[in-house]
Amino acid sequence: MAMRFLAVFALIALAEVATFFWVGSKIGLIWALGLAVATAVIGAFLVRRAGLSALSRIRARFSQGELPGRELSDGAAILVSGALLISPGFITDVIGFLLLTPAIRAVIHGILSQRLTGRITTFTTNHRTGPGAGQLHDVIDIDEVD
Repeated sequence: MAMRFLAVFALIALAEVATFFWVGSKIGLIWALGLAVATAVIGAFLVRRAGLSALSRIRARFSQGELPGRELSDGAAILVSGALLISPGFITDVIGFLLLTPAIRAVIHGILSQRLTGRITTFTTNHRTGPGAGQLHDVIDIDEVD
């Protein structure tokens, strides 16, 4: 598994270098560097905005006593998007910007929901002791995922 990860990482790095040189040959090295910096700055702004929005939606769902499943998957996609956008390279930038798109996140959420259906069990318990006696609490049990 570790070797596969390293191979994919090396291929991505090689593809990023090749793409950077290809873009540089088309628009010039200075413009390519400027574009790479601009995508990182714009991406950081968009990730911050999307992340704060997702956090707000997560808090709202919790305050309503609901589990924020969709909101958590959006937050995870936004987090990955931020990591991709701050890393240098045009391929990772494209993927990062795609992950900021709500429609793409909805597709990813749907795929993850299908994959995890049957592996996540939610049930409600009644907490009978201590300061919150009698309050209902949701408990999530997640089976091991491949």
